[in-house]
Amino acid sequence: MRKQVRAESPEEFRVNSDKWNDQWQRLRSSNPSATFSWYRHGNQSARDYALPVLRSMNQGHCSFCDTFPIADRSKEPIEHFRPKSTFPEAAYEWTNLYYCCDACQSNKGEKWENKLLRPDDPTYQFARYFEFDFETGEIRPNSVAIEDDRHCATITIEVFALDDPHRRRYRKLELRRWIQARDANDRSIDEYAYRDFLDPPTSPMV
Repeated sequence: MRKQVRAESPEEFRVNSDKWNDQWQRLRSSNPSATFSWYRHGNQSARDYALPVLRSMNQGHCSFCDTFPIADRSKEPIEHFRPKSTFPEAAYEWTNLYYCCDACQSNKGEKWENKLLRPDDPTYQFARYFEFDFETGEIRPNSVAIEDDRHCATITIEVFALDDPHRRRYRKLELRRWIQARDANDRSIDEYAYRDFLDPPTSPMV
């Protein structure tokens, strides 16, 4: 999970998010089975305003697993970090929205844990919570972290299925591509998936 800096919200969210949250809250209260649909402003949905800003906030990578490019592999969903069914008052809260891949959104679903890590939390640093096994591609809680940080990492790995066997394999494949490109010095790391695996602060010599 790559460190992010939260971008300024689009003007449409600054003007309308409170109203949209209230509308969705009232709808869920009157009809708990109501299906979420992005409200509109002008000729566009709120999603259309949010998506390009959220996409650029993490250079087009999934906010949680860092897969890239998402547009080639999924439908570019916007993840409600606090589920919109459980927290309807936060459905349009700008800081609750993240660009992510289908796999991460599907794995998380409506699950919620207070200890889930946010990539744009000012105190978040990858190496504080996680470490990799560069032989297997495994991601796990940092073995020397304090107990609470290890707990946060464990929950985040489980909820987003970050250590899925397929993701381990893809990380190793991407590392090979990155090493070849790094030697050729012809591409930015932002053009690759799993950037924390390719070049983390504590990366071993490869």
